[in-house]
Amino acid sequence: MSDRRWDRLCEYGLLFILVTSTAPLLFSGLSWLAFGGRSWVFSLAGAAVTVLLAVAIVLRRGGDLPIFWALIGLAGGAVAAIWSLIGNAHHGAAQTLTGLRLLLVPVAFVVIVAALTPGAVSRLLTVLSGMLVLNAAAGVAELVIGPATLVEWGFSPDYNVRYIDGVFRVPGLTEVNAELGLLAGAFLLGYVLCWFTPGARPRGWLRHVAAVAAVGSLAMSTSRSGALLVVGGLAGALMLPRARSRIRRLLAIGLAGVTAAGVAAVFVLIGAGNSDSLFQRFEVWGDLLGSVPLAGDGIGAAGGASYSRVAESAPRFVDNYFINIGLQFGPIVMVLLLLLTVLTLVLLVRESGRRPELIMPIGLLAGLACASLTLDTWEFKSAMLTLILFGAHGLRPAK
Repeated sequence: MSDRRWDRLCEYGLLFILVTSTAPLLFSGLSWLAFGGRSWVFSLAGAAVTVLLAVAIVLRRGGDLPIFWALIGLAGGAVAAIWSLIGNAHHGAAQTLTGLRLLLVPVAFVVIVAALTPGAVSRLLTVLSGMLVLNAAAGVAELVIGPATLVEWGFSPDYNVRYIDGVFRVPGLTEVNAELGLLAGAFLLGYVLCWFTPGARPRGWLRHVAAVAAVGSLAMSTSRSGALLVVGGLAGALMLPRARSRIRRLLAIGLAGVTAAGVAAVFVLIGAGNSDSLFQRFEVWGDLLGSVPLAGDGIGAAGGASYSRVAESAPRFVDNYFINIGLQFGPIVMVLLLLLTVLTLVLLVRESGRRPELIMPIGLLAGLACASLTLDTWEFKSAMLTLILFGAHGLRPAK
């Protein structure tokens, strides 16, 4: 296969993944109609396409892979194998495989996006913009229709239709409000960072409309994790990179503060300012970590895998991805992940004076780290794919 055809195949494959991951509720309905009630068909198909594309890319271009990344891949494979065995002993093979899928899909996204041309990444961001607009339109429709009618139409109460602190939190075309909020927050953060990244300024009216739609979707979902992703990412991108001008740094701090105050004010106005659920999480996290073995309970022991239809252990959705890792891999690995996150940010900041385009990965990583304190962010594939696409666009903007 020629390189041009191969590039097109990768782009079309990721296009399918992008559309199905940003509108899972729509495709869940299509699955019920086309596959006799098997609502998971499109989700599984997206995961299969992701893995196949990533494996094919590695096999095709593995000879050009630097030895450092090859060693990283081998080390990661060894870690996955060891903790898969622990997971299999703790809760069985099916749940472990589900956890392994949730863990590896974002890694596969990185492999696929890295193989795309800058033009393909830009085109996928345009499609993503359209999906954000559709999600916002669906969210408005859900507010107008009302939760009671949505449940009568087949929406699942306490999942698709959720009340938290007495506020109806819409899912849009995603399956749950947290997914919509994180997707909207990821797009909004990436969009804003593009204005500060050399050569990556947003082009075309659709991306500007999508940014407005992302603001609306974030408000309608009332996702605090999505808001934290935006505020934390902007604060990191505006304050951490080395600025030659002191005035510019002060303006950046002021802008980050205004953004945080604005997001907080919007949440208070729509009645989602109650922090009780956040403090309840603090109480749960300590109890969970206090009972976990030093090596953890294995892959799949926490997060979405423990809630899946094949789960054999008790469900543990902890709303903190660092704690999630601690439950699966043990407290030592959790601490190492925290240190690696900080170290990566430090290295990026040191290079930012020489390479101003690094403002994009600094902002994305800072935002992801902040949001991961209140949600299992890594398992929300639409948001992760959005962050990865914007990261690639910022580092290699289309000309």
